[in-house]
Amino acid sequence: MSPTTTKHVCRCAATALTALALWNCSSDTKADATTSTVQLGETASVALSVEYAETPLLDSLVLDCFGADTFHYVQSIDQKSFNLDLFPGEDWVFNAKLYANGALMQEGEVTTTLEAGSAVNLKIPMHALIGFVYVKIPIGFGNPAGIKKGEMKLTSNGETFTYPMVFDSDNVTFTSDDLKLDREYHIAISMQDESGKTIFNMEDNFTLDENTPIPSFQIESLRSKIAVAIEVAKDVNLQVSLQLPAMKRAPAANDIVVSEFFVQPKDSTQYTFVEFYNGSTDTLVLDKCTLGKTSNVSGAAEIATVTLPPNEVLVVGSSETAEPAGIYKFAEGMPAFGKTSGSIVLQCNGNVLDSLYYGKADSLHVTPLPIGSSAAAVRKSTQLNIGLWNKRGEPDSWCTGTPTPGVISACGN
Repeated sequence: MSPTTTKHVCRCAATALTALALWNCSSDTKADATTSTVQLGETASVALSVEYAETPLLDSLVLDCFGADTFHYVQSIDQKSFNLDLFPGEDWVFNAKLYANGALMQEGEVTTTLEAGSAVNLKIPMHALIGFVYVKIPIGFGNPAGIKKGEMKLTSNGETFTYPMVFDSDNVTFTSDDLKLDREYHIAISMQDESGKTIFNMEDNFTLDENTPIPSFQIESLRSKIAVAIEVAKDVNLQVSLQLPAMKRAPAANDIVVSEFFVQPKDSTQYTFVEFYNGSTDTLVLDKCTLGKTSNVSGAAEIATVTLPPNEVLVVGSSETAEPAGIYKFAEGMPAFGKTSGSIVLQCNGNVLDSLYYGKADSLHVTPLPIGSSAAAVRKSTQLNIGLWNKRGEPDSWCTGTPTPGVISACGN
């Protein structure tokens, strides 16, 4: 059986199936079942949903039901709930399997009796079978550090396993194969430039067991302060910080980019905003900055001085009371950006850092960026696929979706 593959990079914790929400499995779920004719009221309703903190590189969830019938369901991991109408009977067995990183990672099973007309909520405790290590490190727009190669070494019980570095847009990643549980491992990561000079290295020890099968090493930046966090469960968070020389500076072009904008608020519950992402490896000091509709600062809104760390998001909006994710700055006198077409320009100290044009094509703008309809009942923002930052002038690098100020998310992806 090949599970549906849907890759996610997230945090991890203990996993369980529990009954919270309902979902009709007769929709798009793959199912093989033996059936027979039954009278109305002769079935039992069984509700299942997935409750877990997501593990990196999740693939799919598999549920097998054995009893008066046999059912086999395979779901992508974004569909987290089941609602089953099953024939009554004794000793119904529900077996759940969670796949991640291309392998069976966790499994659980429960047995129950189903009576006609009953409604049953089930929880299936999941038990880890194997583990793996996943590390993602942001390297900044254009890889300014010049990283060319790297490797991750894991050592345990006299055995050493080596895994290569993989470039992923403006990040590098390291992923191990399946690892045995109930072992202590030593991890060593190193990265070099083209000449072979070591740019970054890290060493640490950790233990893999059933409760901590997938430690997630989160490295926020190669410069300033490097935070290495091992997320092993909901209530466990071991922090190890490595101090490197911090660097704060004024931004330059291609350091900071518009990552989302929303110019069509429907009513007073919504507000105009522009979101910016620091894709450099330095902390940027935004001083004497304006947000306007043209390169002429007349009529532009002034942005209060803000310090923006690498890999962080700044939202500039027209609401005094908004509390989005990331860093928020209220801009008094926010320009009235066009609802069907227009430009957005960010300047600091007289230098244009980023600009874009959206809406209708004209003689100067042949390929404008997309924008949602101002007449739609549900208004949408325009969001950049941050991995295509260097192609952000192309419409295909953007999409429209539910506004997510402060969160780097291209229409939910």
